[in-house]
Amino acid sequence: MSGKKLTAFTLISLLTIGVLVIGCDEDSNYDQRTVVYASNINEGVPYFSDVLNQGDSLFKEDGVTPIASDDYVEEDWIKIQFHNKPYSTIIDPSNNALGDFLVTGYDVEFARLDGGTTPVPPFLGKTSVLVPVGSMVEAYIILVPFYAKNDSPLFDLRYTGIEIMTHAHITFHGHEIISGNDVDFSASISVNFADPLCREKKN
Repeated sequence: MSGKKLTAFTLISLLTIGVLVIGCDEDSNYDQRTVVYASNINEGVPYFSDVLNQGDSLFKEDGVTPIASDDYVEEDWIKIQFHNKPYSTIIDPSNNALGDFLVTGYDVEFARLDGGTTPVPPFLGKTSVLVPVGSMVEAYIILVPFYAKNDSPLFDLRYTGIEIMTHAHITFHGHEIISGNDVDFSASISVNFADPLCREKKN
């Protein structure tokens, strides 16, 4: 090999090594052997949150006055589909533990579309969902905690036809099992709050 070709080969090798070293300095979804993401949330449709579950007895004989003795509140859970696919065709992590990912928690933040008071304060949730490489895994997380429906402004929607429209932003946290690299990724969904029976009666 000539001196010029050797020098060029050496320079390209050093640059390649430099790129590999720089690429491993910080954790991100693209430092992994695979990429994990929320491939689907609530079957791809907006979520409707019922602020009050009304029992079998809905209204008194006048058809207007609600019967509240058997009414109750539930927290809302939502289905998420996590997908884990190889990031690069150069390294194939299929059929082994390289690239398996563990989702360990999430943050939820709501933004009201009309700019009013946020109906659900930001909160943190814990979970433990293993997403093997090359697979899709379904899991459920809390979208609206129980306590949020017992406080204003959601509490004030009971027995009314008022609806609050929001946008929920969810940030998931986790790490690749083998490397331990921490990764965050996000998903979002439209969430509407109302007391549906009273809203339908009003309309």
